[in-house]
Amino acid sequence: MKLIHTQSLAIGYTEGRSNKVLQENINLSLSSGEIISLMGQNGVGKTTFIKTLSGLHKGISGSVYHQDRLIDEISKSSLAKQISIVLTEKPFAAHLSVIELIALGRHPYSNWLGRLSTSDKQAIDLAISQTNIDYLASKKLYQLSDGQFQKVMIARALAQETDLIILDEPTAHLDLSNKIEIMLLLKSIAGSGKGVLIATHDLQVSLQLSDRLWLFNFNRPVLEGCPEDLILQGAIDQTLFPINNNIDLTTGTVKHLDERKGNVLLQGDPTIVHWTAQALQRNGYAVNKDTPTSTTINCLDYLWRLESKDTSTSFDSIENLLIHLK
Repeated sequence: MKLIHTQSLAIGYTEGRSNKVLQENINLSLSSGEIISLMGQNGVGKTTFIKTLSGLHKGISGSVYHQDRLIDEISKSSLAKQISIVLTEKPFAAHLSVIELIALGRHPYSNWLGRLSTSDKQAIDLAISQTNIDYLASKKLYQLSDGQFQKVMIARALAQETDLIILDEPTAHLDLSNKIEIMLLLKSIAGSGKGVLIATHDLQVSLQLSDRLWLFNFNRPVLEGCPEDLILQGAIDQTLFPINNNIDLTTGTVKHLDERKGNVLLQGDPTIVHWTAQALQRNGYAVNKDTPTSTTINCLDYLWRLESKDTSTSFDSIENLLIHLK
């Protein structure tokens, strides 16, 4: 089911008596069970766009539809049951407890006194469990790290029980363990039939998580499609690295920019070759895995044998190999 779509939408802001358009002619849609990542450089309009989709900001022209209803025709209370949004700013009073903040996600469903029903409490408990923040429930917001606060905000969105969750940089302040945890959580949420839209700068998160990408660029049409197609078409390079093509098409990662020290042929155990290649590229070497060069490194049984011309030298670690090459 199509949860949201736009028609000829233009977004931006008012500057004096005129409108400053950031993006225009936006025709995009997101359906149940999809994860879509919105990417682009700073200032291109990503946050303005997600605020427009969620009803927090009015578009300059065009239309936004939620389940085929024009957003302007949906009351705020009804919209809050359809869309939850997690922004990067901290709009809540620092003296609130974690449980109190998450409970705000039930506001569209609670009575006029704000009392929580049994189903409200169950939704809150489930959101806390899904985000693994039981240990934070009694803490005050001012006691949280940025990463902890981000997870609490995601829990509030989950407690809201909407069909669409929109997140602005959800992994920006998280360490690797928590980032993986959030990625798996978002994948699980989409697997349950909800739609998930992520505005992010994290290319790896986008490539590993997303069914499709929406790419915003300056003075260019919005691009959308399967991540792998967009990489092969060069669209991600054009969006994120418009001056230099920095995406390695074989891995989807950012290239090492300094490869001035020569070419090296790597052979051997695939796992050891992978990490050896990363170390060599970081230190300025171009790595080949099939084309012969004057220098060959064989990686087997955690020994590195460097062969160059008529010499052969073995090393017991990547670090010692790098020291020798320097």
